[in-house]
Amino acid sequence: MMSALLALAALIAPAQEPMVCEAQWRDAARNRVVPVRIRMPAGNGKVPVILFSHGLGGNLDAGTLWAEAWARDGDAVIHLQHAGSDSGIIATGKIRTAMSIEQLRARADDVHFVIDQLAQRRREGGCDLRRLDLNHIGMSGHSFGAQTTLAISGQRYPMAGLTLGDPRVTAAIAFSPQPPVAASDASAFGGITLPFFSITGTKDQVAWLNQVTAKDRERPFRAMAPGGKYLLVMEGANHRMFSGQDNIPLPASTPAPHVRDVVARATTLFWRWTLRGDAGAKAELDRLSADLPPGDRFERR
Repeated sequence: MMSALLALAALIAPAQEPMVCEAQWRDAARNRVVPVRIRMPAGNGKVPVILFSHGLGGNLDAGTLWAEAWARDGDAVIHLQHAGSDSGIIATGKIRTAMSIEQLRARADDVHFVIDQLAQRRREGGCDLRRLDLNHIGMSGHSFGAQTTLAISGQRYPMAGLTLGDPRVTAAIAFSPQPPVAASDASAFGGITLPFFSITGTKDQVAWLNQVTAKDRERPFRAMAPGGKYLLVMEGANHRMFSGQDNIPLPASTPAPHVRDVVARATTLFWRWTLRGDAGAKAELDRLSADLPPGDRFERR
């Protein structure tokens, strides 16, 4: 485990902290505002870009722990906030109803819109958007954000007749993914061909919200087409730990040090391989099992 921690330190020890810029971008076609938070790595060269989508009732703070590691390693990270399923719904008491196919469509359209904006805008505050390498775009998210990530990656919705994917996204990481509601696993996920990393824990469930079990969260990985597919299951990790935040005032919400370190290391290696073509990073990721303690599980297909 000590070698794993040393490798992690080498991965996320930058000379300079990333710049953070915030904005509210208005989609005139939908009369909708999409708040964004940009983490731009130090330097002047081109960098890959990763989008992060929060869970139900979340905001721009979601994914902070993971995004900090990715940005320090040299990737730009764009956090998105989705009106209608963000923190604004908490006071309404209608949290369950916000997790709908209509909100999923709105979230996917937010992603399409933000990618369009990244190609059109030159700067946002102190962040130079011309540095973004839009040929290498990653998509990630937690919980409802994981569903958004699956949708953008090519999940099929045969009952709804929806197509929400975005071919500009070249790799994806889903924290706490879940199986389809009204389709077989194969019909929903069999068409996802891009590199995809699913991350969950043995206590990853939200009993008050739905009946999805921790084991169910492995099903998207098993139904996807083989090739570049990874699954990390962490012993004892619960749903909130994967939100990537340490400021949630609920018990057991901050990731344990082991969870935080392994997730940061594994996901950074995945992005290095998929967004930068680093074969060495892929080889190291493929050997991840050797550094995991008993109880944690790592699979690839």
